[in-house]
Amino acid sequence: MQLHGSLQDLRQGDESVTQFMQKAKALFDELAAASRPVSLEDFNLYVFCGLRGEFKDLVTSLVTKAEPLLYADLHSHLITHEFLHKTSLSSIGYAVINPPLLPMPNTPPAAFFSQRQSPGIFCRNRGRFH
Repeated sequence: MQLHGSLQDLRQGDESVTQFMQKAKALFDELAAASRPVSLEDFNLYVFCGLRGEFKDLVTSLVTKAEPLLYADLHSHLITHEFLHKTSLSSIGYAVINPPLLPMPNTPPAAFFSQRQSPGIFCRNRGRFH
């Protein structure tokens, strides 16, 4: 009963996805060794309930799958989401720390465009400013 309760109460908190999943898998394996195995579907639900809020959108899509995910597949989805979430947050942080260049007051727009020659922002030989 204690192991089952521990699995139900498991929360990610500040842990990485990998640390959280390792704890969940350890409890899952201990329950199986104690002749109280948890179904894969229940295991997935316990994991979903223990994840931080940033995983809500991913969980919504994973719950709709016809078959429960195997541990490796679930772990892979969660790690990918964690990576993408961290990447998007760091790019937001970069934009706040390094805001885009803005034209000085009373500067004509054409002068501003000629100052910024970033290949990813303006396509060459296209439009009026080529």
